[in-house]
Amino acid sequence: MRAEFRVYGHIAAASESIISQIAQIVADYEITRQADGSLDFVHEGLWRDVESDLHAIREVLGTTGRGVVDVIDHAEWRMTRYFLENGAIRAVPIHLDHALDTAYRSETGVDHA
Repeated sequence: MRAEFRVYGHIAAASESIISQIAQIVADYEITRQADGSLDFVHEGLWRDVESDLHAIREVLGTTGRGVVDVIDHAEWRMTRYFLENGAIRAVPIHLDHALDTAYRSETGVDHA
């Protein structure tokens, strides 16, 4: 079965205690703790209530850390990139046909020709 709903998250610049608390929030995702202390999490499958998870992460993260979470809904053909920083969540819709160009531009500040 093809995954219709995908979530890719990365949380950084937070204490080990905060990372551990966030790992509990996303315990049913695939989790990888990176050597630099950051946390990556992935879900590929059926729809899930990601926004509730994001709000719980924001509460724990506070203003000390930051994160980026990409949510891809293949059935609706849409992607939303959520930025968690300064105690807030900012959602940016990204057209799936241009997702890689947008990611490259946001990471490098350079348009890919």
